[in-house]
Amino acid sequence: MDALLALAVGAAALLTAIMGGATGIGSAIAMIAVLTFAIGIREAIPIVTIAVTIQTVSLVWVNRAFIDYRVARWFILGALPAGALGSIAFANAPVHLLARGLAIFLFAIVIYRHLPVSRAWRMDVRAFVPVGFAQGFLSGLFGGAGPFGALFFLVYGLKRNAFVGTMALAMTSINIVKMTVYGTYTLLDDTGLVIAGALGLIMLVGAYIGGALAHRLSDRVFVYLVEAVIVAAAIALLVRG
Repeated sequence: MDALLALAVGAAALLTAIMGGATGIGSAIAMIAVLTFAIGIREAIPIVTIAVTIQTVSLVWVNRAFIDYRVARWFILGALPAGALGSIAFANAPVHLLARGLAIFLFAIVIYRHLPVSRAWRMDVRAFVPVGFAQGFLSGLFGGAGPFGALFFLVYGLKRNAFVGTMALAMTSINIVKMTVYGTYTLLDDTGLVIAGALGLIMLVGAYIGGALAHRLSDRVFVYLVEAVIVAAAIALLVRG
């Protein structure tokens, strides 16, 4: 990676981390899209997983007083085994068609949220077990699937710092599983680890900036901003796929 490309990737890491710090989602998919164009998808996903984990751990700490631990526990119960399955699938299978399928699903679910029928949709906390399972698998397979679970967190009623902190805890648990599996398949060399660490430090700074912005957003603006990130992630998946 030459100096100009490294500078562009670093700038993208800072911007996506600010977005992720403010909305709780989008950093992984956005960075994977950027890094895929720079070094390829097989290398990009493990690198971004490590970098984003540094960011999500910081978001957990900053928002620890707002986290809904009941939601996180039920989510993680489903997410951990599925994260391992998805990561194994990523290491062994082509993912381009599935990426397009996820993008279409994300578009559809955002549209659904604005239809009258969606107003009757309510989330029980135990429903986060299958939500966690689905997101764990998709995250392991695509490298990031925060926009999928975000919709269910919003429906449950989490907003701003509660949303960001709870999502960060959920994503950290999945990322730990993913890193374990990726390490088993030796998908990262020493250069990749250095890149991941550097990006992680940049994203740590961005996460704190984004976290400060989250305090200033109204609930309505926050929801629309999250939905905008979801749509952008869907577009990135289509382009990448």
